[in-house]
Amino acid sequence: MSQWTLRWLLQNDLAEDATMYTCNTIEDAQNLLETALIEGESPSLIVFDHAERSKAENLKFSKKIHESIPESWIVEIVPDDMPIEKNDGSLYWIRRPVNEEEWGETLEQVLLRTPTPQWAET
Repeated sequence: MSQWTLRWLLQNDLAEDATMYTCNTIEDAQNLLETALIEGESPSLIVFDHAERSKAENLKFSKKIHESIPESWIVEIVPDDMPIEKNDGSLYWIRRPVNEEEWGETLEQVLLRTPTPQWAET
C-alpha cells in the first residue's frame, strides 16, 4: 500500500510536500502522532490497518485518534469481523483485502474531492 500511495501521490502532483511514515505498533504510531501534534503539524491522512486483529486495543486507539485529530482524514482498513458503526459519518473505512484501484479511489476521495474531513470543525 505504501508503494500504491506513493505512486498515486506522484501521479497527482502531491508528492512534493508529502511525508509518509509506517508504524508497526500502536505505541510507535502514538509517539509519532504526539510529536507531529506538538510541532503543530497535523497529518492530512492517517491510515490505520487493523489487519486481522480487531482487538479492543485497536478500537480504543481508533477512537482516540478520531477524537484527538478531527482535522485529519483517518481511513481504517478493517477485517470482515470488525465491529463498526455503519451509520457513523465520522468513519471512513474499507474492507480487507484492498486492491490498488480501490485504494486509489479512496485517496482521490479523501485528498482531492474532500480534503477536509466532513466531521471536522475547521
